[in-house]
Amino acid sequence: MTNCNYLMKRVQTISFILLFMLFSYNTLKAQHTAKAKTTVATPEEDDYDVKYVKLEIEATNLSTAISGKATTHAIVTAASMPVYAFELSAQLAIDSVKLNGILYTVASNDSIRKITLATPFTQGNSLVAEIWYHGQPIGGNNFFTNGLLNQSDAGIPVQVTHTVSAAYHSKDWWPCKQSLSDKIDSADIWITVPTGLKVAGNGLLQNITVISSSQNRYEWALRSPVDYYLLSFSVAPYDEYNYYMHFANGDSMLIQNFIYQDPSVLQQHKDELDSIENIINYFSALFGKYSFYKEKFGLCQTPLSGGMENQTMVSLGSLDITLIAHELAHQWWGDYVTCHSLADMWLNEGWATYCEHLFLERFHGNTAARNFRDEMQNRIVGVSSGSVLVSDTTDENRIYDGRLTYYKGAFLAHMLRYLIDDDSKFFQIAATYQQQFANATATTEDLKNIATQISGVQLDTFFRQWYAGEGFPAYSLRWYQDVNGNVILKLTQNASKPSSVALFKMPLQIQFLTANGEDTIVSFYNSQSIEYFNAYWSKTINTIKIDPDNHIINRVSSIIKDATLDATSVSKNKLLVYPNPAADGWYIDQLKEEATIKLIHINGGVIWQTVTKDDRIFVPADGLTTGNYILQIRFKDKPVVNYTVIHK
Repeated sequence: MTNCNYLMKRVQTISFILLFMLFSYNTLKAQHTAKAKTTVATPEEDDYDVKYVKLEIEATNLSTAISGKATTHAIVTAASMPVYAFELSAQLAIDSVKLNGILYTVASNDSIRKITLATPFTQGNSLVAEIWYHGQPIGGNNFFTNGLLNQSDAGIPVQVTHTVSAAYHSKDWWPCKQSLSDKIDSADIWITVPTGLKVAGNGLLQNITVISSSQNRYEWALRSPVDYYLLSFSVAPYDEYNYYMHFANGDSMLIQNFIYQDPSVLQQHKDELDSIENIINYFSALFGKYSFYKEKFGLCQTPLSGGMENQTMVSLGSLDITLIAHELAHQWWGDYVTCHSLADMWLNEGWATYCEHLFLERFHGNTAARNFRDEMQNRIVGVSSGSVLVSDTTDENRIYDGRLTYYKGAFLAHMLRYLIDDDSKFFQIAATYQQQFANATATTEDLKNIATQISGVQLDTFFRQWYAGEGFPAYSLRWYQDVNGNVILKLTQNASKPSSVALFKMPLQIQFLTANGEDTIVSFYNSQSIEYFNAYWSKTINTIKIDPDNHIINRVSSIIKDATLDATSVSKNKLLVYPNPAADGWYIDQLKEEATIKLIHINGGVIWQTVTKDDRIFVPADGLTTGNYILQIRFKDKPVVNYTVIHK
């Protein structure tokens, strides 16, 4: 889902678009989720498992007035179920209810509706609930206001009635159980509308049945598991622009687009609509084949200030290609695999936002992707506080916070990619997550465990910092290069919210540039608030940049050339590290006193270490892949010295 009020959607142009170490991960998470709300409104809803839903509703594009019937098939999971509970907005009146064919009365407490059974159902019993209802819900015209909206488009004179159910608003238009963990196995959505209107819906359109000279019924069937908030319909005088796409293995699938009846829409956006096939194939290559290929992918225009990821039929307030890519990505990140808790909404929205980045990177190049990262970063660092982990799931504005859930969540995905530093493993992680939790729900811990297993990188610190923690690092640098090309760097890090994260431990790239624009990049693993690094470059440095490609959420406070480093830094020990690059390993000469030596991978993992009092030591490079590593030398009561070494 995207909402302009919360995400500042790019709709016109591509480029617009160590306190923790004292606590366990679970303790920290518990502190953050002090204000937690399960999606079910009352515990009795967890006494049954929804298997099938059929909605038969009359609607129009002129108002939110609806009437009809909802049928729910379920299996009792509790040992005894004396009460059948569901949710339906108090703005909708219940006409009658039958459970397994028996007429019951309903007790209501706002949107919570309960039926006391004549005889309690027991575990394994089948339940069929038929609910007839009607009403005209009012009071909303955007996200988080009402699940059923009636709006007029500002650009084209058209009126639309449509659903927008995230996160707690399915109850505003149908009697439901709002539980993320209870996916509905299948659904039929039949919407009867006045002649001349069309209905966009989930799954495949089975029939358009003529009810009378003035009414038609659109019969949609969804045969893939779906979460409650992803069922939808939209009513308007639509045109359709449809075609069949082809997957890499030759399978075909319907692309079904419901667009406004105005020639300008297709004239202006045909290229975007035709591009959907390419994006589906690209995301399928990254995450696994589009799982709803036996049904379709579709979109419908609505006057939303953003988009909604309804399963197989997304609602869009703009046909901007990055918005299409975002809602399409949700078919993997949010629909096929759904966050298990709203506290983990970044698994839906952060990843869908990062898929915008992946789309730009693939189809518009690295510059467009870099511009997108810059844009996200500017939003994120505008405020020092706030975590990706949702601290208050009672507040939908916090759940869908653009800065934290969308942008910082997307940057969290990007920094995970940067830390792992191996795209084949990173995308294997993403695809394995999709496979392992297909048609189900998952947590951040689930993703972290998969990523750890595939990458071999320990990620507890990373997720403590960037998922549960608040803030970001601010770097300052002093540097000096001697006449022989030796470079001394003194890096200082200050966290923006040290009460949450005192030190962010991350790989850090530093770029050296000459006066005429020649450059090289060296990488270090920053693990202390004040840290010295040594490097070598044969060319004369004119300027230095920190994190030149913007891979880390950070601010740069200052970068200063400081000749005093040559005389005062620990490099005066005149250590010799050679050869560099090396094939078999590196010698360290003139240690002179006891030192702890570590060979560190750029992502922070310790590969080899020893404590020595020898003047000279050999650091082996057996089994290492080609690339840069950090040789860390720690003397007693002196700052750590870090050398960038290269294995060839």
